[in-house]
Amino acid sequence: NDLDDIQAIFFEECTEGLSAAEEGLTAMADGDLGRETIAAVFRAVHSIKGGSGAFGQNDLLAFSHQFENVLDAIRADRLIPTPTLVRVLLSAFDVLSDHVSAAR
Repeated sequence: NDLDDIQAIFFEECTEGLSAAEEGLTAMADGDLGRETIAAVFRAVHSIKGGSGAFGQNDLLAFSHQFENVLDAIRADRLIPTPTLVRVLLSAFDVLSDHVSAAR
């Protein structure tokens, strides 16, 4: 039905978002802490969050919301993306990927 088709598109977008987030986080780990890189990771996580809410994926929604909050704090210069924090973000990315897989 149409809802299944729309949900399939959501999961395709999750795959694209995860790729973009991983690319950005890897760049951050390699020292690229530019605003564009951080914004790209934020947008990817934000998109996953938005779609997860639309499809009632509450665990994915809750986790991606918290992940997004940390990225927003970095964008707003309330958190400094130290190497330790970037490692935490990479670990959070792994959890996010697991949540997407579980939702799928």
